[in-house]
Amino acid sequence: MTSLESIRGWVLDVDGCLVRTSRAGGRGGTAIPGAAQFLTAIKAAGHRVIVCTNASEKAPGVYADHLRDIGLPVEDEAFVTAGSATAEHVHAYHPGARVLAVGDDGITVPLRDLGVTPVSASGTVLADVVVVGAAPSYTAADLSAAALAVDAGAAFYTTVETPWFHGGLGRSLAVSGAIAASITWATGRPPTVGGKPSAVLAESLLRQLGLPPEQIAVVGDSPAEVGLARHMGALSVMVLSGAVTPTALAGMTGGERPDVVFDDVGDLHRHLGPSHHESQQGVVS
Repeated sequence: MTSLESIRGWVLDVDGCLVRTSRAGGRGGTAIPGAAQFLTAIKAAGHRVIVCTNASEKAPGVYADHLRDIGLPVEDEAFVTAGSATAEHVHAYHPGARVLAVGDDGITVPLRDLGVTPVSASGTVLADVVVVGAAPSYTAADLSAAALAVDAGAAFYTTVETPWFHGGLGRSLAVSGAIAASITWATGRPPTVGGKPSAVLAESLLRQLGLPPEQIAVVGDSPAEVGLARHMGALSVMVLSGAVTPTALAGMTGGERPDVVFDDVGDLHRHLGPSHHESQQGVVS
């Protein structure tokens, strides 16, 4: 048995974990039974909570607002996207840089909130940093400016590296990853990933939680959350309500295998108990 008694901070995935949906970031989805009660319980226990998604098309507040609409108590400031984490990293590690955002509000709003105004693709000076995020469409001008900048040596970031999105209702292409791959195809340079399961995101989450890694659990439905937990030195908790089936779980070995497995967050909540006075033992995977 793996104990959850020491956990005081939680990083919770959205799609396939808190929400069953076919669209990234929980939009258009429904709360998984027990998700609201679980969130309420761990917050009432005084635990620190971050809800984290690899979605990057919209600003964090837009996604958080939808979760509140479907009954999940999530504050804007507790919601982290792959876009906002990448923007924070760029702001911290590339001060004063000219940043070209190839994406939508999910990249540009967090950058502007940090005081960074993205440059235009039509400018005559190449960008110092290129950031690729999700968008409903991309222009040829954006892609050309991004490829030219990266080919000339600009720092290159993308929000995700996984090819597919899975929110519990089928899968779809992770578009930002495909766009970043096209720039890599043209330039031969792979991007640094800002979303799950990257070290970039792990650093940001550890800083925000302000807790020792051994007091943190990362809960999600895919190998990306397992990888994120490994980067953070945190406990990996997998729920089987999204991307990973019991059959797929059985084939996982070594570091890709989660520490603890539950059917869904409702099952996790029942093990913890609403006031943490019930059994707090997870099922070892």
